[in-house]
Amino acid sequence: MAKKKFYFHPDQLSLTPAKRSLKKRLTIISVYILICLALGTIGYYLTSGIIRTPRENILLSQNQKLFSLYQSLNEKLDQYEVALSEIRTMDDSIYRSLIGKAPMPPTIRNAGMGGHEPVLNLRDATYPGIVANTANKIDQLDSHLKVQMNSFRSVLNAMFSNKDRLVHLPAIMPISNENLRHTGSGFGMRLHPILNIVRMHEGIDFHAPVGTEVYATAAGVVKDVRTSETFGNVIVIDHGYGLETFYAHLSDYNVRIGEKVARGNLIGFVGNTGLSAGPHLHYEVHIFNREVDPVNYFFQDLTPEEYKEIVLISQSFEESMD
Repeated sequence: MAKKKFYFHPDQLSLTPAKRSLKKRLTIISVYILICLALGTIGYYLTSGIIRTPRENILLSQNQKLFSLYQSLNEKLDQYEVALSEIRTMDDSIYRSLIGKAPMPPTIRNAGMGGHEPVLNLRDATYPGIVANTANKIDQLDSHLKVQMNSFRSVLNAMFSNKDRLVHLPAIMPISNENLRHTGSGFGMRLHPILNIVRMHEGIDFHAPVGTEVYATAAGVVKDVRTSETFGNVIVIDHGYGLETFYAHLSDYNVRIGEKVARGNLIGFVGNTGLSAGPHLHYEVHIFNREVDPVNYFFQDLTPEEYKEIVLISQSFEESMD
């Protein structure tokens, strides 16, 4: 209990309770209010997170690092999906067509998202959006990879069960191209050096001196040996299975129509005939009368690194030789 103060009256020899002045009372009330405000402010800052404990600072730093990590992971997953999309395109347009298989229907390519257990199951918990999005991308990528692996297995099984098809598959470059130094303009839209117009270049050029040896890129039968105004001296080889190869601007032939050839046989020589800007070989690959990029049919000659390099070289030219 607080001690009470008394006032002594000497003339009356008595004590009476001392009364506080109004000023003193106001001062005491003001001190109490200031203390309450101070305590309230401290409590607010502590509970609102403006003032953090050391452990909270550590957790915040870890969360920021995790968020950055998830952002980087999402970017990588997007890159992987783009790469897989390119593989799917090559699978449909090249590999499956070579064995007579139709392109895989999109319904099968994109299947699996609802018919299997997700790799990361986040349905029963609440996670931040970036975490759930990352898990969903991983699940999609896993599903698409499994479908693509099954497609490759079926292609390989079909090819190895028919070795004759492999022998008739174009798989080498038509001239000796050590260090890729003879590589010229590739498949795509190019400026014609003589006609001076931009048009589709449906093959790949190989710069080489007149008389350089030209080889058959797969086993087959010589379908045509002719001279045209555009391509000069031409050889066409039918490899069966819907495959043909086309060799143009030759200086001379070493085969005749109806002759059987094997991969690597000498069939002609580089020239500068027809509408040509200089000595070179123009080479094409046709699948069921449709021109495709020949670069994808050099796999027996090239390492993966050399394949990437020849693609870059062939696509770096704005102008073709023919």
